Amino acid sequence: MKKVLFATTALVASAGMAAADVSFGGYGRFGILYVENAAQETRIESRFRLNIDATATADNGLEFSARVRMQADDTGGGGATTAGLNGARFGVAYEGLSVQVGNIAGVYDSQAGQYDQSLGLSGLGWHNHVANSAVNGYFAFDTYASTGAGRNGVRLAYAMGDFSMIASYSDLGGLERTSLGGSYSFNDWAVHLGWQDSSIDTEDKISLIVQGDLGPASVTFKAADNDGEQKFVIGGDFEAGAATTISAYYANDEEVGGVGGDSYGVGFVHDLGGGTSIRGGVVDQWNDVITADLGLQFNF
Repeated sequence: MKKVLFATTALVASAGMAAADVSFGGYGRFGILYVENAAQETRIESRFRLNIDATATADNGLEFSARVRMQADDTGGGGATTAGLNGARFGVAYEGLSVQVGNIAGVYDSQAGQYDQSLGLSGLGWHNHVANSAVNGYFAFDTYASTGAGRNGVRLAYAMGDFSMIASYSDLGGLERTSLGGSYSFNDWAVHLGWQDSSIDTEDKISLIVQGDLGPASVTFKAADNDGEQKFVIGGDFEAGAATTISAYYANDEEVGGVGGDSYGVGFVHDLGGGTSIRGGVVDQWNDVITADLGLQFNF
């Protein structure tokens, strides 16, 4: 009888495995990071990221998905972290509609254009993100947590032709964030609107992003009101030969009480083929601190 039970269990398990698909992917990167006036100005920058994605499709066409991520980074102090799993994200989609719950990437973490012209190997401060405010804080919106549990929110997205919309909500210990976004594409251009209301007033935001092609360059114009502090960013990507892309941006955070000002940077990605590349960049931050990095990345 035990043998029959074991065999039945194995058949049920194998049937479940056949109905679903599990895939692995991610990247590794390593190089040198320089931060002016830091306790350790020059150090090793490294990251290993592995995404584990599971998907299944029901007979009625509903597409189910889940993701967890394993990530290990340098600590910034000469050491390295141990890789561990983050909080899970679950989703269901049908045609142009999708719903995600759990460790979500909210509107400002997933809206097109927000991370355009992210420079170098490591992002070098992410001053190119228009919702990052020198006065009111960086990443004061729902982000997909690579090494933590996340905020356990809900995200709704819908796309139909040239129009798409996105909404997200989370509540963590009474800190509520409600965000909305909409996008419209036409010819070689796209316009994206974003809005966030938070129980913390300094996290309230509204933004406009325009993406398009101007001759040989792909350009992005961004503007935002981050709870009364104005920020705008202009950036572009330029193809310098068949394998090299040059990216640059200029950002201005409205200065309030000596905080804020101009940031600008330039970086490059040189494709080595096979998912490998050399990356580097340099940024002059609004506080006159120079950051730079250079290294290698390989995707898998």
